Amino acid sequence: MISVRNIYKQFGDLKVLNGVTTNISHGERVAIIGPSGGGKSTLLRCMNLLTEPTYGEVWLQNDGEEQGHLLTPADPYLHPEIVRLSKTYEKLASSESASLTGEDAKPHEEKGVVIVDKDTLVFPGDIRVSSKDYNLSALLKIKREDLLGKREGKEYAHALKELENTYQLDINLARQKVGMVFQHFNLFANLTVMDNMTLAPVKLGLMTKEEAQKKAGELLNRIGLFAKKDEYPSRLSGGQKQRIAIVRSLMMNPEVMLFDEPTSALDPEMVGEVLELIRELAEAGMTMVIVTHEMGFARELASRILFIADGVIAEENTPKEFFENPKNPRLKEFLSKVL
Repeated sequence: MISVRNIYKQFGDLKVLNGVTTNISHGERVAIIGPSGGGKSTLLRCMNLLTEPTYGEVWLQNDGEEQGHLLTPADPYLHPEIVRLSKTYEKLASSESASLTGEDAKPHEEKGVVIVDKDTLVFPGDIRVSSKDYNLSALLKIKREDLLGKREGKEYAHALKELENTYQLDINLARQKVGMVFQHFNLFANLTVMDNMTLAPVKLGLMTKEEAQKKAGELLNRIGLFAKKDEYPSRLSGGQKQRIAIVRSLMMNPEVMLFDEPTSALDPEMVGEVLELIRELAEAGMTMVIVTHEMGFARELASRILFIADGVIAEENTPKEFFENPKNPRLKEFLSKVL
């Protein structure tokens, strides 16, 4: 349903994500864990463009669709047919061959190009090109801006624009399909619970006010908080706020739910009621991605767990293998401290 392809994210000189690729399939429950500052929340926010990736693409695919919809601007590195129209590519391909020996033959990454061995160069997105066709020193100096620049010519610009016109989906439409629940609730303090829940579907014209109020009432009944419908968020406990934030997202009938550390701002006694609601959604078949520090919950709920550290997916596996047979040294160290 969500395809993350070679995502990089930098904030100034700080590299937060370094080439993350993963697919979230329909019905999956994916938990993302890892040390603070490793890139977990940034990856989650990139999935619905609350944070826009520096490089890479995010695609949203509905059931039955072969290709899906592009949420980010198109990244030409990920499309060989577009890269080949680049004048930079043409110039390098016709350059004098380069010899890869010593340090140059070791896997490393620079300027958006990966050298995996002495015979093959890989653009992000697994575009493999023989190193014999390239001038290595020139290739390593290429910047993404050069490939995106006007100097690449009309044919290149047309191909890139055509890709975006064909596949790009307005992000506001995408966000109707992808619900987001935040660490600190993000309820509107000046609106009642009922108004918080009905605002978006009514403003977007998805429901009449009466239809939205009816659905909101049903969802509030489901979590035992209908009596709070006319209260303001300041009158609610942390657990109540978070449960209302979750059902507010459900008002849009999302196909995927993203949870960014949904229990980290709660007192321990309030954690259980929020986790129980998420568990109910999972049992009902909701596709979800959860950034969490709750190891027991991840083990119980997730169908797959990603361990993110230093901006990369260092390991991923089923909960059983992940916790009982970790392979990555960084993961072993992490688990030894949190379990």
